[in-house]
Amino acid sequence: MSSDDLQNIIDQIWAGLAKAAGQADHPWRLPVLGTQGLNGPEVRTMVLRSVDSATRQLTSQTDIRSTKVPGFRKDPRVAWHFFDSQTKVQVRANGRVTVHHDDEVTHAAWAAVPEANKCNYAMPLAPGSPSLGQAQLGNAAAAYANFALLSAEITFVDWLQLGDKQHRRAQFTWTGSDWCSTSVMP
Repeated sequence: MSSDDLQNIIDQIWAGLAKAAGQADHPWRLPVLGTQGLNGPEVRTMVLRSVDSATRQLTSQTDIRSTKVPGFRKDPRVAWHFFDSQTKVQVRANGRVTVHHDDEVTHAAWAAVPEANKCNYAMPLAPGSPSLGQAQLGNAAAAYANFALLSAEITFVDWLQLGDKQHRRAQFTWTGSDWCSTSVMP
């Protein structure tokens, strides 16, 4: 692949991610996030909430009481996995997560959370806690106290296009000022 091809691919990746963050039915809207949890590797589906290509940030939301939060604080390295079954494009993106809680970032994000979704943070028990029967909503006014935003700064991207006759693959590494791109064997 030429350098123009590689530049086009990384631009398309970021444009696709930005589109996914704002489009509920986009195939990249629900990526898998891999982490090093307190008890070993973990994967989970997250909702991609926002994308900033200029700062290479992908964001998602969580409950601060979730067991994944101490894992992020112990080891902030993450791997995102996106796959579009229609185009047969896979994107893996590695980076480091910052957990935001009760700060300027979460204040701004909380204002954009739909009222119906805010109740997810109003449960009196932490996610994963044993429950007896149907969980009851807690104090909706206290929901913000449980809200956290995960911001991942991406430093490596692996792109794979599956083809009927030939697959194509490229990798992009952030150098501190630009993406260093290379075509690699699929």
